[in-house]
Amino acid sequence: MKKRIKLITAVIAGTAILIGSVWLINESRYPNAPAFDDHFTRKFLNKDKKVASGFYEFKSKTGQYTIWFPEEYQMLHDASEYYSANGKLCEN
Repeated sequence: MKKRIKLITAVIAGTAILIGSVWLINESRYPNAPAFDDHFTRKFLNKDKKVASGFYEFKSKTGQYTIWFPEEYQMLHDASEYYSANGKLCEN
């Protein structure tokens, strides 16, 4: 019985360490900029394409346009009059 409890504890600890490691690696791949701190804004930005100093490429979810997005800004997605996502992650 004690071996089983130790095994379960080891499996849970190993799983937590693995999940934490994957999360840290994923988060470290993004640039250190306020725009990438917001998970909603991050979905639209191309982290590998810095178009100018202080700007990243923003691609519309409809694929209709791309713009230069300042790295120190985040998108407002709570108010319906701003760029937001409906259930299908499209523009309002």
